[in-house]
Amino acid sequence: MTETPTQPGEPVSVAPVVAPAAAPTNAPAEGAACAVCGAVNDPGASFCEECGADISAGAGHPASAPPQTAPAGEESPLDVGWTGPVVPQSGPAPADALCTACGIGHIVDGYCDHCGTPPPDPRNHVVVPAATWVGGVSDIGRRHSRNEDAIAVGAGEAPGSRAVLVVCDGVSMATDSHLASLAAAQAAKAVLDRPFPQGVGTPDAWAAGAARAFTEAVERANEAVAATVDDDVPNPPSCTFAAAVVENGAVVSGTLGDSRVYWLPDRDEEPARQLGTDDSFAQEQMAAGVPREEAENGPQAHSITRWLGRDSPDDLTPHLTTLPAGEGWLMVCSDGLWNYCSDAGELRELVRARARAGATTDPTELAGALVDFANEQGGRDNITVALARLAGRGSAPALPTAGATDVTTESAPGLDGGSDSTAPTTPVARTVTGTTDPAGAGTRDAPGPGVATDASAGPQSTAATTAATSGAAATAAREEDPTHG
Repeated sequence: MTETPTQPGEPVSVAPVVAPAAAPTNAPAEGAACAVCGAVNDPGASFCEECGADISAGAGHPASAPPQTAPAGEESPLDVGWTGPVVPQSGPAPADALCTACGIGHIVDGYCDHCGTPPPDPRNHVVVPAATWVGGVSDIGRRHSRNEDAIAVGAGEAPGSRAVLVVCDGVSMATDSHLASLAAAQAAKAVLDRPFPQGVGTPDAWAAGAARAFTEAVERANEAVAATVDDDVPNPPSCTFAAAVVENGAVVSGTLGDSRVYWLPDRDEEPARQLGTDDSFAQEQMAAGVPREEAENGPQAHSITRWLGRDSPDDLTPHLTTLPAGEGWLMVCSDGLWNYCSDAGELRELVRARARAGATTDPTELAGALVDFANEQGGRDNITVALARLAGRGSAPALPTAGATDVTTESAPGLDGGSDSTAPTTPVARTVTGTTDPAGAGTRDAPGPGVATDASAGPQSTAATTAATSGAAATAAREEDPTHG
């Protein structure tokens, strides 16, 4: 009870104790139980001797309990009206949370009342522990002002049962590409979450169904990217696409752009490999015989030739690969990781070393360790890593296929489930740009006509424009937003 405050030295008046009135004539009969607490009271009692409830009106009409006034978490069963302990609820941080930037002020109306800094964007570091055998991490890196990568991961509880891993990398010089990558990743996962159709139950029918599912996933992702802006803008949102699905003891992957899928088997005699190929200027150079290290460290290393978005090329058929799910690691990542470790064999050794150093085989923890590795190397781009730990035979139902097959846009199963069909890719340059090139010594230049730009690494030159002259219309030049890299 709150008392009326008094002046110092002034006596406090206390109300005299009033004797209880005579019991009303309608008092409960001898042995009547309190309707609130169930205690049996003496004959003629007006109030329950245990809880104080008014019982003069009869057991069926308990008095209203006074409101609970104890601080949350400090309630006691002795408090009248106690309904049990208050369980703290999870949710947004309180409005007066301590500012992580200055450590002095508090967040008020979305900004620090001391330094004016807003709270960190939760997308700056995203951890997705989908299951004990599948997980991923996406991080802003060390050079960017926002994370334009996106990750969407899901998995069944049983190891090796079914999993979907999607990574999309937004083109930083395009408008709102952080929205594009997130929309694409979520739309693609929604399609790939559905089990592949079995058809007539033959290996070819299953593979054709998987190809159709990946093609639809890319189409839906492209529509989602286009829908992120209502009006025409000079540089519409755009992103890359990489995904892998584990189903029926097999791995199916699809890529478009330069985000990658790797298979890193446990057995040394089985080679580690990149599944599919990049749509990039560096890939064109490697196809022409330029060594990987030279091509991926050149000034146009991250010029991509296909992407998702309103101004995407007409051909969006993904590079598809199917192989049995043996023992090893399945990885889907953005170039923020493979910039620093591109070769599949070297990447396998990196994964092993990080697993030993952390004494872990948990995919989410290992993905975080690989993100840490990329940041240790400079973190010049956003970094996203999704991992699935596969245990080979016995971890999932047997695959009704005979062996591994590689299917790309140059030789893909027909969407009608028939024979292979040719789907040539028309190269159109879209240049990925960052603060430094993969060798660590580049500067950023504005792209020339026909070149659009993404945030990763490497200076630009007019060489990428040459790659854009294979019959496709060139896109407008894009200048990099300095706040994005």
